[in-house]
Amino acid sequence: MRNESVAILDVRSYEVVFFLGSKGVNDTFVFYGSHTEKYEGFSTEGFFDEESFRRAVVAAVTSVRQNYEGVIGEIYVGVPAAFVSVRTKGHTISFPSKRKISAQDVDALYESGLNELLEKGRCVRRSDMYFTLGDNRKYFSPDDLYGVPTTLLKGALCYYFVSDAFYKATAAVLKDLGFDEPAFLPSTLAQSLYLLPEKKREGYAFLLDVGFLTSSVSIVYGNGIVHEKSFDCGLGTILVSLMEELNIDYALAEEILAAANVSGGSVPKELVWTSERGEASFPVWQINEIVKCGLDVLCENVEKFFAENYREKAATVLAVNPISVTGEGIGGIAGAAEHISKRINRLTEIVSPDLPYYDKPVFSSRMALLHMALSDRKKRGWFYRIFNNFGGKKK
Repeated sequence: MRNESVAILDVRSYEVVFFLGSKGVNDTFVFYGSHTEKYEGFSTEGFFDEESFRRAVVAAVTSVRQNYEGVIGEIYVGVPAAFVSVRTKGHTISFPSKRKISAQDVDALYESGLNELLEKGRCVRRSDMYFTLGDNRKYFSPDDLYGVPTTLLKGALCYYFVSDAFYKATAAVLKDLGFDEPAFLPSTLAQSLYLLPEKKREGYAFLLDVGFLTSSVSIVYGNGIVHEKSFDCGLGTILVSLMEELNIDYALAEEILAAANVSGGSVPKELVWTSERGEASFPVWQINEIVKCGLDVLCENVEKFFAENYREKAATVLAVNPISVTGEGIGGIAGAAEHISKRINRLTEIVSPDLPYYDKPVFSSRMALLHMALSDRKKRGWFYRIFNNFGGKKK
């Protein structure tokens, strides 16, 4: 492919995006084509209509192909959290005598840990929270291990399994389009590694990805996800609430939500919102209450998630670390992050790609997936593999 670009299929809960990109200068990206196609979407139970998903993928890929002169050989697929199961394991391997750690030793640690998990399903990714060499020092990158002599290699490891339904549906349509072996990337892991600085991930970090029909919350440590949960709530569910409670159509609900702002306190009862054409008007306080109610459902799920995973430790762990919020849902509601912060009594911060034009939460998943795919391609390069297999250590 031109300039070592990669093809990405970013699957979100109401649209798919297919695009081609490569690495640019100063950590930027260069794009060669992109197309977005909406479809029926999915919930935590699976796709609402697989045929709708299939048609959207075909339309997106076909559109980009028609305007691209090169050959698209390899494709990476972003797997939403709703279709990913995360399993963690502490694992150790030992050596008869001291040896310099290589990439092959790290691979052996991962493979041995996966075998002991006895987990059924298709493992599409593995990562680490951290490694140790028996000296209690935590290494947050395998690159730091290479060339270090030791008799013991330990790891707090994470394995990511994709659901059969998602794998079969996606692999089938891509095979029909000429892609025999797509690579699957967990979307929230890609976002965590791309959006959250390394130092922040060396303690517990938290990512809330607010989507259209589903959202997810992830606890991140090092380069791995410790716990993750998806739930059926997002921008779309709030739009539905506006339609039902105000008895309006979808287009008017979109216009109302685009103008809404829930960051402040109470508003005067007489303050009225009026549509652009002047055919409809509603009290601002009523609009805000509907939007806040929808966000409260999101907050309740987040609070329940932390209570289940931390119980009495929740307040201590969360007090010093803000929840990083991203996704098209958070960018589509002005003041949403502030409301979430007040509702769950925790600090929040909106995170998005640090890129011109793409510095919006709606672009987080696709930029993160592109970054991960390009990193994977680099690691498959002959120089990188030879360097690390012989115990090379980066400076």
